[in-house]
Amino acid sequence: MKSSNLIGAGLFAAALGLYAPAESDTLTIVVEDIRDASGTVQVQVLGTRAQFEGDGAVTQLLEPAAEGSLSLTVDSLPPGEYAIRVTHDVNGNDNLDANFVGMPTEPYAFSNNAKGRFGPPKWEDARFALEGDVTQVIRLVH
Repeated sequence: MKSSNLIGAGLFAAALGLYAPAESDTLTIVVEDIRDASGTVQVQVLGTRAQFEGDGAVTQLLEPAAEGSLSLTVDSLPPGEYAIRVTHDVNGNDNLDANFVGMPTEPYAFSNNAKGRFGPPKWEDARFALEGDVTQVIRLVH
């Protein structure tokens, strides 16, 4: 078969939708126990241990706080392992405020409702597999 025929056949198949787009999944994040409508809720979806332990994120969402719960959807994530970090910046200073020993004074949470001892939880406790559509219900720590 000539290369021009192969190209034509490929274009024809693509036009018919025979080539599927890359697989992607939907992550729904429900943040519960928002007790104050002040400030913003920041949600970070983290795709690696390095992101979890440092800076950077696969995606970040920033929403005005509202008492009760907040539901967010992240589309087009490739299957894999992820973790989520949530902070409620009540006073709007773009920081998670902490006391003199480093304990947060503003609400925060992690996926799987993972908790740490004398610091944030471990990647292993917060990570989850995204295979298909997944919902993470995360309750803020006050």
